[in-house]
Amino acid sequence: MARNPFLEWLAPERFTRGEGRAELWLSVREEFLQAQGRVHGGVLASLLDTVMGSAAGSLGARVVTVDLAVSYLRPAEGPRLVAEGWVVRAGESLFFAEGAVRDEGGQEVARAKGIFFRVG
Repeated sequence: MARNPFLEWLAPERFTRGEGRAELWLSVREEFLQAQGRVHGGVLASLLDTVMGSAAGSLGARVVTVDLAVSYLRPAEGPRLVAEGWVVRAGESLFFAEGAVRDEGGQEVARAKGIFFRVG
């Protein structure tokens, strides 16, 4: 896998990918919080984009995001978040993926669908 400076900045506790799936465990840091002390929606969207793109990449493709739709289900709090992404359809040039972020108690806080384009 190519070096990913954004993923390095996130500094996940754990990151795995393979066979069309990816999972990332993230310790919540202060810089991830918005004014009310909850995880910022942009962080959740970034986690979902990362795991879904990585799931597509695990199938041997280099991809970029062409569409990302995020639904925020409840406030994200807690010391750890777990993001999972999986490919639901892989075509020649487009990959369709879904993902979810859960809090430490297993409650789903955000869900997404994305489309990724093969660039190599």
